[in-house]
Amino acid sequence: MSTLVKRRAFVAGTIAVALGAACKKSDDAGGDEMGPWMPPADLAARLAEVKAGKIAVLYVGPDALFGRGHVPGARNIGPAESAEGRAALAAAMAAVPAETEIVVYCGCCPVRSCPNVRPASASLRALGRKNARVLDLPTRFGTDWTDKGFAVERS
Repeated sequence: MSTLVKRRAFVAGTIAVALGAACKKSDDAGGDEMGPWMPPADLAARLAEVKAGKIAVLYVGPDALFGRGHVPGARNIGPAESAEGRAALAAAMAAVPAETEIVVYCGCCPVRSCPNVRPASASLRALGRKNARVLDLPTRFGTDWTDKGFAVERS
């Protein structure tokens, strides 16, 4: 294993532990603060930046929903509600350069009650990523993205 791979694994592991603690602290305090938010129309207008690698879109929901349709260029991280999902998210975020904007989303249900977006949002805050946002899907992906006519990629 190369030094770079070992370093990334160490960083991802360290971040995952910190994120787990941040999520637990938020849950214990009864807090559900999420955000900052990005409106779907804003991301849809910036899909060329996603394609160019200036924005990393990280999908943190169920695999089956990702396959049915997702934001073009999004990376499937998997459900962030589990410890494994938070570790995968930490690894993905560690691989994103600091200058690259990050947008996380799920879309399985209303974002403000989503069990996947809440820990993903907590991880963004724990890492202090100032250029990271949560895609604001108040109802679900189908209603707030697909039905609005925004581009959809299927896998």
